[in-house]
Amino acid sequence: MAVKKFSSAYYVVKNMDEAVSFYQDVLGLNVKFRDGNRWTQFDVNGVGVAVADPSEGSVPPGGGATVVLEVDNLLETRQMLTQKGVQVNDIVDMGGHGKYFTTKDPSGNIVQIFAR
Repeated sequence: MAVKKFSSAYYVVKNMDEAVSFYQDVLGLNVKFRDGNRWTQFDVNGVGVAVADPSEGSVPPGGGATVVLEVDNLLETRQMLTQKGVQVNDIVDMGGHGKYFTTKDPSGNIVQIFAR
């Protein structure tokens, strides 16, 4: 088997409209397509990040992997999210690797915001 490319990663969410609002309106991701309340895929510079209804997979809402979104200005992004009422954790400094903080989407899925 040869893997062709990374296609997408998705989170299972409790409420599609809340999730789309968070990822589109709060985080600023562009919707690539939406299939009603079953699936919404966002395009992050050619990488697919999606949210799905529980019927699409076996992972319960709020469980699973972590999507990491890289930004240019970590402090500015953290401040913008805080101003929009989003709970964010403290910034973690990984030395020469960069810094990050985490937040959660409305279903409890962890989203990590990272900057070099």
